[in-house]
Amino acid sequence: MIRKAEVQDISRIAEIIVFGKRVVYRAIFQNDVVSFCELQVIHSVEEYRRNPLLLENMLVYDDGILKGVINRKLQEDEIEVSEFYVEPFFKRKGIGGRLLQTVIAEARVANKRRIFLWVVKDNLSARKFYEKNGFRENGETRLIEGTSKTDICYELMLNEV
Repeated sequence: MIRKAEVQDISRIAEIIVFGKRVVYRAIFQNDVVSFCELQVIHSVEEYRRNPLLLENMLVYDDGILKGVINRKLQEDEIEVSEFYVEPFFKRKGIGGRLLQTVIAEARVANKRRIFLWVVKDNLSARKFYEKNGFRENGETRLIEGTSKTDICYELMLNEV
């Protein structure tokens, strides 16, 4: 079941995001200090507890176990997906697709023009997933602060689908 995130979900959300980032980004950025010293579940939990509004637009996949999260920033005519992680143990089970399709369906109901997100250029599996779900590169890129890596903007134009 996909539902709105709640305060009691914070510790599990933090685990999913931290471990999701470690699994994907350690190989790309090759920075163990960030992956294992700076990126800590307890820090993420503390941030969500200090700023519960961070949960306001977050959805979770919960079938008795929280297995995935997707967060979005709602703007007047578009939605930015800002955090999207599936617990590494439960990847390739359709959870990410269900979360993303829920956001797409909500955007259509709300008459949004587009959904967009930023993905690390070297994260080929994520890029393939987004393309499979109708997203396309729009040509925008940005340098990831403090690194030599690039983010690519992907978008789904809702009036063209």
